[in-house]
Amino acid sequence: MTRLACAVAVAAATLGCSGHDAASPFLLSDGGAPSVDASAERAVGDAAEDAGPEASGGAPCLDDAQCDDGVACTLDACDAAVARCRNVPDHAACANARFCDGEERCVPGLGCRPGVPVACTDGDTCTVDACDEATHGCTHLPRDADGDGDPDAHCAGGHDCDDLDPTASSLHAEICGNGRDDDCDAAIDETPCSPPAHDGCGDPLVISGSGSYVMSTAGARLDGSASCVSSTAQARDVVASIVVAGVEAVDVDVVAEFGAGRVTLAVLDACADPSSERACDASQPGPAGTNVARVRARSLSPGTHTLRVLTEGAGNVTLRVAYEAPSAPPTNETCGTAAPLVPGTAVDAEIVDAARDLATACSASTGELVWSFDLAAVADVRVYATSTDGVGWPSVSLRDAGCALASDEIACGVDAAVELFARALPAGRYAVSVAATAPTHVELLVVTSPPTVAAADESCAGAPALAPGVETPVALSTHTDDVNLACLTGAVDAAYALDLAEPSDVLLVERIASGDQGAVELSLPACRGPVDRLVCGAGGLSPVRASRRGVPAGAYRVVVESSRGNDATLTAWVRPAEVPALVAFADGCADALAIGPSGGLYQGDTGRALADWPGACDVGGGAPLGAPDQMLSLVLDHTARVLFDMSGSSYVTLLELRLGDTCPGTPVAGACSLGFGEGASFLDRVLAPGTYWVQIDGYAGRSGAWSLDVRVVDP
Repeated sequence: MTRLACAVAVAAATLGCSGHDAASPFLLSDGGAPSVDASAERAVGDAAEDAGPEASGGAPCLDDAQCDDGVACTLDACDAAVARCRNVPDHAACANARFCDGEERCVPGLGCRPGVPVACTDGDTCTVDACDEATHGCTHLPRDADGDGDPDAHCAGGHDCDDLDPTASSLHAEICGNGRDDDCDAAIDETPCSPPAHDGCGDPLVISGSGSYVMSTAGARLDGSASCVSSTAQARDVVASIVVAGVEAVDVDVVAEFGAGRVTLAVLDACADPSSERACDASQPGPAGTNVARVRARSLSPGTHTLRVLTEGAGNVTLRVAYEAPSAPPTNETCGTAAPLVPGTAVDAEIVDAARDLATACSASTGELVWSFDLAAVADVRVYATSTDGVGWPSVSLRDAGCALASDEIACGVDAAVELFARALPAGRYAVSVAATAPTHVELLVVTSPPTVAAADESCAGAPALAPGVETPVALSTHTDDVNLACLTGAVDAAYALDLAEPSDVLLVERIASGDQGAVELSLPACRGPVDRLVCGAGGLSPVRASRRGVPAGAYRVVVESSRGNDATLTAWVRPAEVPALVAFADGCADALAIGPSGGLYQGDTGRALADWPGACDVGGGAPLGAPDQMLSLVLDHTARVLFDMSGSSYVTLLELRLGDTCPGTPVAGACSLGFGEGASFLDRVLAPGTYWVQIDGYAGRSGAWSLDVRVVDP
């Protein structure tokens, strides 16, 4: 640390080499170690090299063995003439043989550092600029955003009138009757024009085998119908022929993906006869952000059948078609027809054309299939389910012997990979039902193990005490879903007791694993459901937070949840209830409002303010100075951990921390937080002594009433 401080001192000429100056404006990480951004690192290296060998080494020595600086890329030796170490950077030791990422450098005291990437920007918005590793040069290709081979018409040599739509181009033919300029000649539906492809029974797309097919509904009319779609006000359709060759029947599985709206698939024996419909499915949101529909036409006889594709909106529909051996629909549709399931043995579940029969607390778009298994003795049970084709997410329910009713459900979950856990189930029969968010194939596995004893934090009844201000690790992998406060369905949970001796402002912070969904709630001690819940916060962005101000003195429970059963941490920040301070002005540096040394509650409204400074994390566009903003200040005379929470604000906020003796200071790296999506703006930083400026701003020009909770605590 001392070597790094000295190197920074060489670069900035502001510190002595005796160590870290108490007034130095370093931003500290949560662990308390100073973090230095890339520009500071480069300044360190430049300063050390410019100062010569004495600055990059220089320790007294008698032999080479005394000069090892612990940095692999320096050449270390003892200069016998002056009895001093020489630690000379060897940049070649850092080279990675890649051209485009720049020349790597060896920085004394730090080691190898990335180079500056090769800049290929030519300043011309009509070219797409890139570094070419093969030629060690730059490429400047004509701008063609939609990839249709026709450059943008706004650029020299280009003729594409809509470079965001690959179906519009000077290389395309005009389509009749679709109300758009397909061939980019500034005329709409002019003659000659071509009818939309496959827009009717007389011009089907021929599908004769497994593969991927693309159909466009641009310009198409609505010529037919499908039993599983109720509204056709904005629908249009195209037609394909499914050809079954040979003499054997086949199953044909079709998955449709459409990005512009809902999509529906219907398979018919005769194109013009709706009564000949064999299978139908209306779309559901797919994991990739598109709409997905899926049909499995079972035992299609040799000959020609019809696939009708209906969309709400115009665009390309991608069809994935698989010809497979003929099969009968699954028979395990209900609790009474449940298929046997052997613990430890995986089964494949085809959730494509199942009917919906069972009540569950977990959401699903499809019907479900049911399996059953027996326990000969008390056991812990885990249920695993994963989609094998990625079309939809499994929705899984573990149920007792009653099976059919909502009250028979022991646990449920919806995820890309579901894991349910039930502790110490008595001997007897149990059922597992599997549905999905979209038709999909699922691998299902039940595993049993000897019964375990619940931890103390398993339920609200025996909840251990939660120490305010202390980050508490929560091991959720061995927990079950015991508490139902209707904040996050199907998640495993843990409960802790929180006693308040006086009216308090409570901020709950849960840190979750990447890819997980978490929830944190404050409840009355009985945890009887939403009636006892005081506040909840849920989402997939860590940290998950919940804030409640002016909570009366008394006993409470804090419940923390994870949809995947991942370990988490929980912190309850508690302080005596405060009356919010109204920030009436603070529209600039001259009247910036000072935050108290221990923090506080602040409320204001940027709707009456001017836009003075841009936000470093504002990527939403708008005016050069961003949205209207207000400014607060915080002076720290000692290292402290500071939390900034904007829960309760009425708009998409932007919170930025700046540092400097004079307003507005310089933005602190990584200390800008947007408040859209699942939570309000939030920063949790360990800060060194100094003067900080707190910029209350908005995303993409937004403004409105805001709330800020500031807590200054020991690091």
